[in-house]
Amino acid sequence: MKLWLCVIILALLAGAAFADPLPEFRLPDETGKNVALSDLVGKGPLIVDFWADYCQPCKLAMPHLDALARKYDSLTVVLVSLDAPKAQAKARAFLKSKDYKFVTLFDPDKTLAKKLNVVNPPHTFIVNKEGEIVWSHLGFEAGAEKEYEAQVRQVMGLEEEKAGEEKDCDCPPDCPGRASKEACGCED
Repeated sequence: MKLWLCVIILALLAGAAFADPLPEFRLPDETGKNVALSDLVGKGPLIVDFWADYCQPCKLAMPHLDALARKYDSLTVVLVSLDAPKAQAKARAFLKSKDYKFVTLFDPDKTLAKKLNVVNPPHTFIVNKEGEIVWSHLGFEAGAEKEYEAQVRQVMGLEEEKAGEEKDCDCPPDCPGRASKEACGCED
């Protein structure tokens, strides 16, 4: 009986140890140039975030994703727009009005989104440098950015930041909570 229990536990642990690969893709960027997964992996971890111009939680997440991209040089943040072709101009204008450090791709036919079972944005994936999905999150709510950073740090092999450590404010200039340090998690 104990042997079977050990076998079952080992099988479950082995299954959890293998991450799903991010499916190969080729999507146009904001200039129309096709970008493939192979162009992005290997340099460091990726955050792949599916968004749409009509999605307010998506837009609330962007300053936090940008802060992570600026804080960790080897991290690449990829925004994948699910906007239909006629709505892409509005999405492009929104992103152009910001100074975000993102790779922006467009998936109007939801080709990649369907492969990853993305139905509603925002849907965020963290991918290791081997191209394996190691974490995913649906939606965005206040505080989720802390979990994003913890997951990124784990993928990068960095220690977890300790609460109360002296640190500079890592909120971007247009962070809606910047006026209130409690709202954005910044410390004195």
